Amino acid sequence: MKRVIKCIAIAVLTLTMLNTYADDKKSKRPNIILILMDDLGYADVGFMPQSAKDVYTPNIDKLADQGTVFTSAYVTHPFCGPSRTGIMTGRMPHVFGAQFNLAAFSGFGVAKGETFISDVLQNAGYHTGAIGKWHLGATGDYHPLERGFDYFYGFLGGGHEYHSKTWLPASTYTPEKYSMGAYGMDYNRPMMKNKIYVETGKDKYVTDVLTDATLEFIDESKEKQQPFFLYLAYNAPHTPIQAKNEDIKAIQQKLGGKAAEAGSKRLTYTAMMYNVDYNIQRIVEKLEENGELENTMIVFMSDNGGKMPAGANNYPLRGRKGDAYEGGFRVPMFVYYPNSSMKKGDVNPYNFSALDFFPTFAKLAGAKIPKDKILDGKEVSENIFNNTNPREDESIYVLRHFFGKKPKQPNEAVDLNRVGVVRNNYKLYSDGNGKWKLFDLSKDISEQKDIAPQHPNIVKEMKNTVNKWTYTWEDKRPEFFDAPHYDFENKWNSTNMPNFKKTFGKIHENNQ
Repeated sequence: MKRVIKCIAIAVLTLTMLNTYADDKKSKRPNIILILMDDLGYADVGFMPQSAKDVYTPNIDKLADQGTVFTSAYVTHPFCGPSRTGIMTGRMPHVFGAQFNLAAFSGFGVAKGETFISDVLQNAGYHTGAIGKWHLGATGDYHPLERGFDYFYGFLGGGHEYHSKTWLPASTYTPEKYSMGAYGMDYNRPMMKNKIYVETGKDKYVTDVLTDATLEFIDESKEKQQPFFLYLAYNAPHTPIQAKNEDIKAIQQKLGGKAAEAGSKRLTYTAMMYNVDYNIQRIVEKLEENGELENTMIVFMSDNGGKMPAGANNYPLRGRKGDAYEGGFRVPMFVYYPNSSMKKGDVNPYNFSALDFFPTFAKLAGAKIPKDKILDGKEVSENIFNNTNPREDESIYVLRHFFGKKPKQPNEAVDLNRVGVVRNNYKLYSDGNGKWKLFDLSKDISEQKDIAPQHPNIVKEMKNTVNKWTYTWEDKRPEFFDAPHYDFENKWNSTNMPNFKKTFGKIHENNQ
């Protein structure tokens, strides 16, 4: 009898220890990796339900299959810089004048008073890294190391040449040699590590180089024994469309007759994504080697829609990068996090906003958000883990100022605001000319059948939602523009921007 009691006691003790270990594992703060692609098409990764047949991304797809795929994920703007601003600040970029891309060597940046998610996580004891494309400010207080990051490797502008043989030598490079707006030279800058330009050799490929830095950062975090937050912003598959010959040959071999036409931009584009896929596998292997994969949340998404003339495929969405149609700001996305309650292989069809990353990452990290920090997103971790709807009856919107027409006479208002509003399964759209179209995305994801005449009350309600939001910033002129040589102030004033009276009509005039 004593032996039986002793065995039971040992079993209970063992079970208690196992439960305690499991609880400790669950309570451990996760590492967070946000992988942000650049101009990736909605159909250009294999894990999306209607992916293109000429893409080959098995390693990315494997991660997605072990997590949750989000088919209705939205960013805050259809262009690179403002979209990234929304992610980092948790706010719509328009409200503090950041709704345009930053020009090269301009001296401007995202408002210094805005707290970044990296600031919050750094203050919570995370080792923070930004690798790849920055595009949020290049000088002084705008540099990543001044915005909550401990480690930076990459380039500060909006794009980069892929093959290092075209990069300027770090030993002789100084920004002062190049005038404001030297767009080409911006793409040829040497890589920067922290605040120093570094040599990389003449036979390197940028995605490989950025991944090398990522592995170094992960090892550095292990040595520091800190959880880490990594913002990994690959510039692929943004222009220029450049791939390694070996990757072009590999994807042709893997896909055979399904590969894109030889010599086409599309083939080069898909080879660029094949290379990204290989490098993401390198990251997974490093996490496994360091014993960190189980406790790492990996989020994968694009900063905006794909650019079809540059090889992207947004099927079945209408529109492209720059549009307020779905193809401009609805993006492929998955979340992988083994040490959570997520069910492997789930597909989440509900509307998700990139604004939600800020409060959600902070919650998972046990970090305190400053009391005076304004957020436009919401904490949605339970919705992610349980595959539930975080935004039922709530609107997501996008607005792009578009200089498309020249006024025929002074002070003439022209059609310059592309606006999209998504709520549940409905999508409201306008070119800014006062005319609005309504689509049911559950039946018409390609936005072909306008049902506005049948639902005037829905149109009015959704239009009023985004119209009210504009009151908070319409009198604030943007802080910077994407071409510094352009007579922006004159253009903004002479066209009566932002022209909300024309965009919204009587609703705006009556509610100002």
